[in-house]
Amino acid sequence: MAAKRVEPRVSEIFTTMEYGPAPESHACALAWLDTHDRQLGHYIHGQLLKPEQRNSVPCKNPITGEILASCLEATADDVASAVSAAKTAFVSWSRLPGTSRAQHLTRLAKNIQRHQRLLWTLESLVTGRAVREVRDQEVPLAQQLLQYYAVQAHTQSETLASWQPMGVIGLILPPTFSFIEMMWRVAPALAVGCTVVALVPLASPTPLLLAQLAGELGSFPGILNVISGPASLGLVLASQPGVQKVTFCGAVEEGRALRRTLAGQGAELGLALGSESLLLLTDSADLDSAVEGVVDAVWSDRNLGGLRLLIQESVWDETMRRLQARMGRLRSGPGLDAAVDMGARGPAARDLAQCYVQEAKSQGGQVFQAGDVPSDGPFYPPTLVSGLPPASPSAQAEVPWPLVVASPFRTAKEALALANGTPWGGSASVWSERLAQALELGCRLQVGTVWINAHGLRDPAVPAGGCKESRSSWHGDLDGLHDYVRSLATPARLPFLCENLSYDTFGLSVPAALPAGPEVGPGPAPPYGLFIGGRFQPPGARSSRPILDPSGRLQGYVAEGGAKDARNAVEAAQQAAPGWAAQSPAARAAVLWGLAAALERRQPALSARLERHGAPGQSAKVEVELSIARLRTWGARAQDQGQVLQTLGLKGLVMRLREPLGVLAIVCPDKWPLLAFVSLLAPALAHGNAVVLVPSGACPLLALEVCQDMATLFPAGLVSVVTGDRDHLTRCLALHQDVQALWYFGSDQGSQFVEWASAGNLKPVWVNWDCSRAWDLETEGASLELGLRAARTKALWLPMGD
Repeated sequence: MAAKRVEPRVSEIFTTMEYGPAPESHACALAWLDTHDRQLGHYIHGQLLKPEQRNSVPCKNPITGEILASCLEATADDVASAVSAAKTAFVSWSRLPGTSRAQHLTRLAKNIQRHQRLLWTLESLVTGRAVREVRDQEVPLAQQLLQYYAVQAHTQSETLASWQPMGVIGLILPPTFSFIEMMWRVAPALAVGCTVVALVPLASPTPLLLAQLAGELGSFPGILNVISGPASLGLVLASQPGVQKVTFCGAVEEGRALRRTLAGQGAELGLALGSESLLLLTDSADLDSAVEGVVDAVWSDRNLGGLRLLIQESVWDETMRRLQARMGRLRSGPGLDAAVDMGARGPAARDLAQCYVQEAKSQGGQVFQAGDVPSDGPFYPPTLVSGLPPASPSAQAEVPWPLVVASPFRTAKEALALANGTPWGGSASVWSERLAQALELGCRLQVGTVWINAHGLRDPAVPAGGCKESRSSWHGDLDGLHDYVRSLATPARLPFLCENLSYDTFGLSVPAALPAGPEVGPGPAPPYGLFIGGRFQPPGARSSRPILDPSGRLQGYVAEGGAKDARNAVEAAQQAAPGWAAQSPAARAAVLWGLAAALERRQPALSARLERHGAPGQSAKVEVELSIARLRTWGARAQDQGQVLQTLGLKGLVMRLREPLGVLAIVCPDKWPLLAFVSLLAPALAHGNAVVLVPSGACPLLALEVCQDMATLFPAGLVSVVTGDRDHLTRCLALHQDVQALWYFGSDQGSQFVEWASAGNLKPVWVNWDCSRAWDLETEGASLELGLRAARTKALWLPMGD
């Protein structure tokens, strides 16, 4: 006879203070699945469709393995149907006044509020994540996002007067996503007038529920369409006619492969890659608060993985002792139990964590595991890995959930070197009671978001993004809106795929022998070298090419730059970039105004040069005058730059910083040889970048004449101008791993190659697909789009209170 279980007495419970179970009923989630006969299809044009002859995948409870429903796998036909529905809806949705779209988003927020219990229960049931995280954090945030962007839609006619919605947006989500990651991108896209097709992993019913809640409003059924399928359908979605942008969230290598595959397909690509985040704990930190913050950041179910912990050596032992003690009090269990700290994410996540731990041990790492973890089910204990050599493969690989890798550092300088020496740049937190130290570290960390003495705070009014290989797309605040609009002067993107383009040979067909220019040329045809490192110097190949006017008359010789010269220019820019970025906006403005004054003194000579190249006299004069005005315009805008301080109620303050990209390479268009050169150079310098330029191929002499003034005004290496074969130089700069961004204004083939080559270090690129731009118009030649592309936003959180 089985022994009867003895329940603990009340006095024992008060003595031990142990948690009891607090299960959340999942009856409403099962009832919703029953309404669909436990079979889920795709939500297209306001209807849940269940096409015939589709493969079926079981949707399981990740903890018990119970089959909850079956999900139909989408095909290319389903993708085409979803895009068609989105294109149809875009016609009417984009033409609505912003106030009408605001009302629609507000109604959707209220509909989510009415069904919030179903939403959080279904999400926890299917993903295994702790229900309290979904209930207390993500569902309220989803409502806040819709309400915030409803307000932005209401004021769109003022804040985005010179912008228009892109069109149909494709959204590709990874298997590890949470539904709030989808809402961060859907809300701003709908607010500006775009429509969305979301490709979600199989067995993901929560996005279907969100689409159903949007469709229940009735008026615009096709604005949000959800299809379930493998990641391989991402290329099918991106190549659909009418899809203007694809936002991909997932692993870095998957994003790199997608960038190469989509080159030339027409759709713009936004990337949010990896989940790497850093916690930097200094010796001045409040250790009790810091340890609690680390535990909440690492082992809460908000965390998707990828966390690293840097601890100052002087407090390493004490911090590790307290952290290990706190880990022992963590509770794992079914996600629907409101009393657990961690749920489970299925056998695949458990096996991934176990594989990483085994690899770390084999490479010399020390592993500590603790916590109250059930013996049955796919649970994995909270894990702390330390002692890994910095160069070991595990120290360089992405860290899976629920692991954290801890490393010591001695000084703040070493901490910055460790933190900034990785290809990731997502987010970080700094733990220090010395505000000056915390702010300095926060400003110098190369990431998109920094929290001071907190981690993981989010607000719809605060931009969130990253740098380096982490991401090129943004969400939150106006940055989230700009991701889904384009300038009125920019045409819709169309596929320009050049089938016969060879990536291996593009830009390598430089003639073996070029006509050599004179070492000391005659007066009418003076030789020019390459402007690198603040001075003119001969090219590595010691050859030059003649520059002819439209009538075939010789105007001069320019150097034939090559790969070695491009490398030298980038190296000079790298050396100059930190000093220029550290200059105040007023100092950068003064330099731009100084260059404008120098061009004004040189105006007759520049006008004459343009006339000799075939420009009518009045047009030449106007181009020079506009060039001078552009420098002054961006000088004034540079001086207006500064930190924006936002107040977020109980959460404290947020500093919104605009940081330079670093080394920016620019390939200028052939037309408007002076004006386009200045219009691209000025915003890049105004925002603190170091620049490597390839000037107009038809008339590079004007840019080289401007270099004579830059040699005396600018720090050496800040601006380099390399002449030669445009395709060859484009190849060199696009493939260079130390070029942080590239703007290309040239041919279709060049644009496609730049997009393909940018996958190397996932640099943001801006290409024009051989579309002309009216540089003489203020709305195109000096638009705010140039400033937005010349810098990135960084959010520095300063929480208040205890």
